[in-house]
Amino acid sequence: MTHFTTAGIIVKVGDDSVAATLADAIHRLETKGVAFVLDDSTRDLAGDTATVSREELGRRCDLAVVIGGDGTLLNAARSLVDFGVPIVGVNRGRLGFLVDVAPDNRLEQLADILEGRFLEEGRLMLETRILRDGDCIATSYAFNDTIIRVRDLLQLMDFDVIIDDVLVTHQRADGLIVATPSGSTAYSLSNGGPIVGPHIEAVVLQPICAHTLTSRPLMVDAKSVIRVHLWDDDVMEAQVVCDGQVYMDAALGDMIEIRCKERRVRLIHPETYDYHRILREKLSWG
Repeated sequence: MTHFTTAGIIVKVGDDSVAATLADAIHRLETKGVAFVLDDSTRDLAGDTATVSREELGRRCDLAVVIGGDGTLLNAARSLVDFGVPIVGVNRGRLGFLVDVAPDNRLEQLADILEGRFLEEGRLMLETRILRDGDCIATSYAFNDTIIRVRDLLQLMDFDVIIDDVLVTHQRADGLIVATPSGSTAYSLSNGGPIVGPHIEAVVLQPICAHTLTSRPLMVDAKSVIRVHLWDDDVMEAQVVCDGQVYMDAALGDMIEIRCKERRVRLIHPETYDYHRILREKLSWG
């Protein structure tokens, strides 16, 4: 007996190399008697099969199979978190911290997962809002990180970091990274931030090339509300980037509010999944 009834399949857009893996996924689902729907991302590969919107996929499915790299999974996670749909990632990308099902052996690991042999974990998701004169003018989720920077320029910016209504620091830096534990191995890591285990209830605040050498990464409780006030000075325009995929314009003087959602991203892993082994392999620790 399978653990799931209906699976939605999401693929990396514009990558024909996922076609064979898509066919393998459909074969595994059909063999196990699991109904499936194809996300609109599969439109170029679906032939005559109808595709559905991400919202409809979220309403109809009790599993999402994501074929691609971490970027594809980030996109899926943001759109599916509110539906509570568990996500399993099939790695057709490069590094693959989040997509950990191997595409070989015609997705044998996926077959095991469909039969209930898997590990599940909840991961933090950020909700970012841009406030101007108290009104929300833009909002987005972020699974990995929210980045605040000067738009279109490499230039220092001034901002205050306020945590739970307390001013913590004034920064002069190229920007700020606010990363979840999942995102601690992404942009934050390349800026010297710590690697944070996925079950640690914390968020990393990582300045980008801070002007003051005493500036260091700061880990704060995941229940905290983080506000970043952009100073109104010589810099005219700022940008807030979520997961390197969602770009929102901000003006100096705006308040960027970042908090963790109560609802978690549900990630499904093979039974053999081990976070520290992933680190060792992906970071070539030997």
